[in-house]
Amino acid sequence: MATQRTNITTSLKIKVENGTTNTGTVKYATRTFSSINPEISDEDLLAVGQGLGALQTHDVGDVQRVENATMITG
Repeated sequence: MATQRTNITTSLKIKVENGTTNTGTVKYATRTFSSINPEISDEDLLAVGQGLGALQTHDVGDVQRVENATMITG
């Protein structure tokens, strides 16, 4: 039997620099955008993330795609 993914959800996370620690390490805050269409290509999602990142007052560290799914045998 083949394994299938169902209930797929996608979100976009943008990590932005948010100060430094006492030791000088950069701290990050995460901006999360939920309910992204799971059919969006990686290239298009990165372009959206970069566009949203450009609107931030802090420097962008990472643009991340996060997917969650339920695995079933069917």
